[in-house]
Formats: sequence, structure tokens, C-alpha cells
Amino acid sequence: MAVKKQWYEIVSPKLFGSKVIGETLASDAKALVGRKVGVSFAELSGDFGKYYLRANLRVESVNGDKADTAFVGHEIMRERLYRMVQRRAKKVDAIQDTQTKDGVKLRVKTVAIIRTKGGASVKSAVRKKMKETVDAIVKENTLDQIATMIFSNELPQKIRQECKKISPVSAVEVRKTELITEKAKAE
Repeated sequence: MAVKKQWYEIVSPKLFGSKVIGETLASDAKALVGRKVGVSFAELSGDFGKYYLRANLRVESVNGDKADTAFVGHEIMRERLYRMVQRRAKKVDAIQDTQTKDGVKLRVKTVAIIRTKGGASVKSAVRKKMKETVDAIVKENTLDQIATMIFSNELPQKIRQECKKISPVSAVEVRKTELITEKAKAE
């Protein structure tokens, strides 16, 4: 006996304008909750200059034939990183766990490209400054504000301004964010 499946429209979070971003098949609405969807930021916003960003969304609830989603992270294309690193430049990665103002724990992965002849001490100082800056900014803002700052390129610019004080920085990107734990549902 064949299982009857139904089409559901996937709706982006309020952060991205609550518009339909795709469709999916499911045999039951309950089976849809928790499903993850990756969407290009260019499709979400219409800004095709940000083609290299991808938002990760998760289906939170189903209302009729519409599946509402929530932002759970983002990442950039690997090719973007490959283009950033050039000759006589050093790549500095920083990975850290931090908590937002609304109680969401995030893992933030940033990368900076520095142009210097300095060795490990310069890379270490830049990494430390990146971690301090990200931690301070994330603690002051909610998850939605952080997402907005990442997609508008505001967060990478603030990190770059701080790291420039140590060494010449050619580029900074927040290459990935992941949700570790969500805020309490008791609110």
C-alpha cells in the first residue's frame, strides 16, 4: 500500500521576510518538524552580491500546508575562502563557543587573512583579538541581530577594524555559525 504524501511550502523566518522559499514532500506534518534546509542568501534577500553565503534553517512548526522555519546557522562557500588566501598572506582561524543576549549558545568560526612577515606571535595576537571582539559583540545582541550583522557584513567589518590595530588585514569573514543550544522555551 502506498503512503500518501503531501506538498508543504517552506516559509523563511521573519528575519528574512517570511516568504516562501521552496516546497517539500512529507507523509505527515510531524515528520516535517526538525527537517533542515539550506538556502542561498541571494535567494532569501535578492542581493546576488552575497551569492557565497548560505543560511541554514530548520522547520519549527507546520500550519496547514506551510512549514515555518527558524535560523540555526550559516556558512560560506569553500571557494570563497580559496579566493581570499593569496600569495604572501597568512590565514588565521578562530573557533569559539559563545552565548547571545537571549541565551542561545553559538559556535562561531571566523577567518582573517593577514599580510605580514610576522610569525606565530602575530597570528596568535590576531586570533586572540578576533575572539575577544566576537565574544563582546555576540553577548550584546540576540541571535536575529547577529544573523543580520553577518549577512549585512557588519560583523566582519567590526572584527577587521579591531584586528587592523595589530597587523594589516586584507579580509575577514565569519565562515560558519552553528546553534549549540537554543534559548529556553519557557519565555
